[in-house]
Amino acid sequence: MTGLIANESMKIYSRKLTWILLGLLFVITACAAVLGKESQPNQADWRADTTKLIQKYEERLRITELSPTLRADAENKLKIAEYRLDHGLPAPAANPWSALLNASGLIEMVIVLVIIIAADIVAGEYTGGTMKLLLIRPHSRSAVLFSKYISVSLLALVMLVLMVGTGYAVNALFYGPGRIHATDLFLNQQGQVVQRNLPLQVIKMYGLSLFPVMGYVTLAFTISVILRSSALAIGISLFLMIAGNAMIEATAKLAWLKYLPFANSDVSLYIYHLPARPEMTLAFSLTVLLIYIIGLLVISWSVFRRRDVSI
Repeated sequence: MTGLIANESMKIYSRKLTWILLGLLFVITACAAVLGKESQPNQADWRADTTKLIQKYEERLRITELSPTLRADAENKLKIAEYRLDHGLPAPAANPWSALLNASGLIEMVIVLVIIIAADIVAGEYTGGTMKLLLIRPHSRSAVLFSKYISVSLLALVMLVLMVGTGYAVNALFYGPGRIHATDLFLNQQGQVVQRNLPLQVIKMYGLSLFPVMGYVTLAFTISVILRSSALAIGISLFLMIAGNAMIEATAKLAWLKYLPFANSDVSLYIYHLPARPEMTLAFSLTVLLIYIIGLLVISWSVFRRRDVSI
C-alpha cells in the first residue's frame, strides 16, 4: 500500500498541472496578503477609534434587510468593541496571526485547486486507457482506489500548509514575526467575550478546515469514480461548492438544512461565534462532514470494485 501511495504521489507531482496550481496558490496568497495589509492602529487614540466602530456597528444593525449572518457578525463585533472600552483593552497591533485569521476565505481557493486534481486522478486513468494496466498488477482494487485517495488527500494538506506558510511569511515582512503569546478578544460558545491566544486560533481554524477541504475532495473523487469524467466531476463539485455557500444563509430559516454537508463547510464561523443556527456546534458540523466523507468513500469503493474494465 505504501508503494502504491508513493507511486500515485509521484504521478501527481510529475504533472505540470500540479505545479501550475501550486504556483497559482502561492501567488494568490501572497497578493492577498499584500492587498490586505493593514495600517498600524494609533494606540493613543484607540478609544476614539473604538467609539467610531461602535457607532458603525449600531448603524449597521438598524438595517432591516440585513441577513442573519451579517446581523450576528455586527452584534458580535459591537459586543467586543464595547468590552474593549469598558475594560480598557485596545486592539492589538497589526500582526501576521490576525492577518491569517482574516484571510480564511483563501481556504476556498485550496478547495477549488485540489478539486481539479481529485476529479482527474481516477477519471484520467480511464480517459488515458491506463486503468487496466493498474488493475493487472498484484494489488486489490481497494488498494488501488484508496492509494489514489490518500495521495490526493496529502496534496490537499500540502496546499493548505503552503497557503498558511506563504500567508504568514508575507505578513511577517509587514508586521514582524508576531508574538507567540499574542492574544485578542473572541466570543466563546456561550456568547461571552474572552481572551484567546492568536496562534492557537490560527492553528485551530486551519487545522479544522481540513474537514471541509476533505469533504469536497471526497465529493470530486467520488463523482470521478462514478462518471469517469474529469470535466463533469469538476463542474458538479464547483457548482455544489457555490450552492453550498448559499445554504449556510438558508440554514438560519430551514432547520433541516443543517444536516447537509454544505451548511457545515465553513468552520471559521465557529471561530467568530457565527453558527448558521444557535443549536449547531463545531462538534456537530465536524460529525456531519465526517459521516458524508465516509459515506462517499463507501460509494466510491462499491462502484470501483464492481465496475468491469476491459483488459
